[in-house]
Amino acid sequence: MGWIRPRRSREERSDVTRRFYDLWASEDPNAVLGRHKMHIPAPKIRSPGHEESYNPPPEYLLSEEERLAWEQQDPEDRKLSFLPRKFSCLRSVPAYSRFIQERFERCLDLYLCPRQRKMRVNVNPEDLIPKLPKPQDLQPFPTTQSLVYRGHTALIRSISVSPGGQWLLSGSDDGTVRFWEVCSSRCLKTVQVGGAVRGVAWNPNPAVCLVAVA
Repeated sequence: MGWIRPRRSREERSDVTRRFYDLWASEDPNAVLGRHKMHIPAPKIRSPGHEESYNPPPEYLLSEEERLAWEQQDPEDRKLSFLPRKFSCLRSVPAYSRFIQERFERCLDLYLCPRQRKMRVNVNPEDLIPKLPKPQDLQPFPTTQSLVYRGHTALIRSISVSPGGQWLLSGSDDGTVRFWEVCSSRCLKTVQVGGAVRGVAWNPNPAVCLVAVA
């Protein structure tokens, strides 16, 4: 059988201490959040400076031209979100109109802003340089010169091979278009076009022997 626990008195309920913890407390290893490995502390608010004082030094007070320039700037471009003012005593300072709004935005930033933990990786710079293979491992590659196409006297701008792979067409700045035999490097025909040749192309249809010169 179970025992019925009587209702506690008001004195007993007042003796019971409630447990509270600071959500944005420092990372204490013995704290609740400190034992959580992926806990990321919230960013701290910047400490107030001389410009936020009720009696700031004269160099922190804006002149009339600086005040007009401050008012014309966008709120995102302003260095300060308020105008420094000077008062004779602390009780003359009025209530800050944007106090609740700024605290509300601060709570939204802490609640909605995603934070991630960045892992630092130590990388040796020499390990990032790719290792090139040895030249003897890249064979086979051409080691001898077997054919030389000689005939043009100026820069060759364009070449084109016939669809069958037997003939080669080249155009140069010397104003000539030359037809070559690929296997023997023999020049079969030279055509004078009267100007520098910028491009040549062979007709891809093997049934029609036609070339274009530009």
